[in-house]
Amino acid sequence: MRHDMGPERCVARDAEQQQALGAVLTKGGTAIVGPLGVGKTALLCAVASRLDAARFDVVWTVATRASRQVPFGAFHGLLGGARERLDEGLAYGALRTELARRSGPRTPVLVVDDVHHLDDRCAALALGLAAEGRARLLVAARSEPAAAVSDAVVALWKDGYVQRLDVAPLGLAGTARLLHVLVDGEVARGTVDLLHRWTGGNPLLLTQLVRHARASGRLAAERGLWWWRGPRTVPPGLAEVFDHELDGLTSAEQDALAAIALGEPLALAAVEAVACDAVEALEERGLVRTADGGGQILVRLGRPLLAAAVHRRLPRLRRRRVAAALLAADDCPAPDPVVRARWQLEADGPVDAALLIRAAEATRGHDPELSCRFARRALRESSAAAVVLARALVESGDGAQARHVLERARVDAPTEAARLRAEVALAGHVCWVERDPAGAAADLTALGARTTSPAARSAVDGVRALVLLGGGRTSAAVEVAEQVLRTTVRGPGVAPARLALSVGHALSGRTRDAVALAEQTAADGNTPCEVGELARIAGCFARVWGGGAGPESGPASGGGTDPDLDQVWGGGAGAALGAPPGSHPASAFLDGLRLWALGDHQEAVVRLREAVLRHSGGTRLLRTEASCRLVGCLAEAGRPDDAERALAAGPPDAVGFVPGHERWARAAVAAARGEVTAATAGLTAAADIARREGCWAVAAEYLTCAAWLAPAGPPAGLVDQLARAAGHIDAPRLLAGAQAALALARGSGTELLEHAVRLDGLGMRAPAWRLAEKAVAALRAHGHRHGDAVILVNRLRDHQGAVAPALRPDALTARELEIASLAASGLADRAISSRLDVSVRTVESHLARVYRKLGVRSRRDLPSALRA
Repeated sequence: MRHDMGPERCVARDAEQQQALGAVLTKGGTAIVGPLGVGKTALLCAVASRLDAARFDVVWTVATRASRQVPFGAFHGLLGGARERLDEGLAYGALRTELARRSGPRTPVLVVDDVHHLDDRCAALALGLAAEGRARLLVAARSEPAAAVSDAVVALWKDGYVQRLDVAPLGLAGTARLLHVLVDGEVARGTVDLLHRWTGGNPLLLTQLVRHARASGRLAAERGLWWWRGPRTVPPGLAEVFDHELDGLTSAEQDALAAIALGEPLALAAVEAVACDAVEALEERGLVRTADGGGQILVRLGRPLLAAAVHRRLPRLRRRRVAAALLAADDCPAPDPVVRARWQLEADGPVDAALLIRAAEATRGHDPELSCRFARRALRESSAAAVVLARALVESGDGAQARHVLERARVDAPTEAARLRAEVALAGHVCWVERDPAGAAADLTALGARTTSPAARSAVDGVRALVLLGGGRTSAAVEVAEQVLRTTVRGPGVAPARLALSVGHALSGRTRDAVALAEQTAADGNTPCEVGELARIAGCFARVWGGGAGPESGPASGGGTDPDLDQVWGGGAGAALGAPPGSHPASAFLDGLRLWALGDHQEAVVRLREAVLRHSGGTRLLRTEASCRLVGCLAEAGRPDDAERALAAGPPDAVGFVPGHERWARAAVAAARGEVTAATAGLTAAADIARREGCWAVAAEYLTCAAWLAPAGPPAGLVDQLARAAGHIDAPRLLAGAQAALALARGSGTELLEHAVRLDGLGMRAPAWRLAEKAVAALRAHGHRHGDAVILVNRLRDHQGAVAPALRPDALTARELEIASLAASGLADRAISSRLDVSVRTVESHLARVYRKLGVRSRRDLPSALRA
């Protein structure tokens, strides 16, 4: 048996193992068919290892290209040294005899790996064994072999001698499971998405890539979470596999492959402008694939990671010549700006500085090294690239060099406008990178005072509004933003002012206004790329509280981002310019916030931990918010020790958009420890901070949390504050939570139940469950309403995966428990009445009370209710 396949290669293949094993046990065997590296050999090993050694004798052989050149080469170990003198008939007899000798009374199982490499004579022997039923066959074959397959091999499954099992690459969930096994730890969701996209879910590529990345430091653990750093690479082992496939290409085919690797997907016309009539041969070899798109034929590489392998083999002069040819193909449809910018760098000729700046902005978040390359080259042509270069340097972790670039740009600025641009960017650097929003606001105020042009002053004030917002001074930020928008119709200050006002609206609870203004900002063609991305963050944030993500949207347990948020995010400039989906650092935070709002604390913790890591470098825009939300989520999940460790590892700093966030996080930890008085004081203090800044939505959230802490319901003063805050907000989720907390003070069971149903409808199942439990206690003597409340509690508890509490000793009387047990066992009412010598009416009345107490509808629900 082969021993070089680790067990991790069969992760997420349980169903395929069962199907293949069943075919071997009950039929003539199975043929596992799939592309290179999908895990066929690992499946062979797994299935063979599960065969009972007392019943089956497993015999292994491997077919190779080289064995095709040797007579009966694949069966060398079974035919011995006399194979050169054997013809097909004698060889078949010798093979059958050897298998019988080895297996004795057991059934022989012939395992042939890479069966597509069998020559015609060996294939005929295997087909003969299958046709006679002398042995079970367990074989693996490539679905897209490079060479023709013997018709005898195809006949194995075509004529039904063995069952064909097609194995596809892993899905996203399977990729996550395999990564978990490979690193023996939790992998960041963004890294799972990235590696799945790079490898196409191919287990061989994934395994080799992860092992190489761990050894080289590309994949490393930080704070218990594995994280990919830097661009993709091709491990030496995979490079050898790809090199074998790329050998023997003509010069034209190599040029065509280089062109596609430099810009896939590429229009067929563009490829043919570089190398005419080469694509067809590459497609026949499986190296490229074509598809219709936008009224033209698009060409892509046919293997995951093949682009990286082609880049690795591509000589500089060929790369330069092919890129120049692609740029010269003016009659071909232009690719996206990032690809065209790459061509300009590779061609080493004249460049379009504006194009390179756009490409640098688009790649800054997910590939800062490439962004720096674009920006450095553009800086040789335009001083405007200095700001973009500084941002790329920040994302790559070199904040000091970024500041030097901005200071140099301020000194060397050729015009007053260029100097102003550098000074504004430098103030932004002080705020977001050096974490000093107060200093940045002071610098911008002084700069605005020195500026005489109204348009220039508007540009300064637009950025100042954002800086004030980042320092937690929401009311001042809104005032400055409104002043800019009152006095300026167009210009560089409009977009940041709109963005600041959108965030201010979201924090104040005006979610509809916030979303509308954010969408207007993002859709404006004059909005800079970075501001457009931030506008989408503001819109998504408002949509979370506004109920834009339904209760069933997004991942239940497999991860990924919410479809509603994806819809907002998908039209972004980053996506349009080649940024991978979910690559923006805010995506993990927004998804974690959504999951937390829906009560899915386990998944929310995963995403928020990733968000904290993603905001540990670069501009760290939402670092404080991500850290505080993670702490609060851990605390609400009943993990105060973990929450305190998270707070110590990533304490909030001076930059924070949500006023009072740190106090809220610390109060959540106190509440998780049962320190109700301290928690309530912390939450009300945080609400006061938010209220002073006009952030009514934030204040309502804090006060709602405080209202839940009071065992006998919130006190009158807290109720008045919460009612006042609720009167300012239109966010459905926040408003529903606040109104439910106000209902706690009134204590009406019917009202509590109605609010629980409303929260459940909004997807807020955790607070709905808690409210429904209080409704149960308040409705004990209210007949069917009590039953409705119990049913809702049971359903929400099951959804949350919680264990039902034990029944109170007096929940059911002895007679009720006896009758309920008999009914649960399947006895009808008349049979129960006969056994207990009571009337049928008595049985029915007892069961009615049992149903009401247990919160079930019929006897079908009794077994699970009684077990609980």
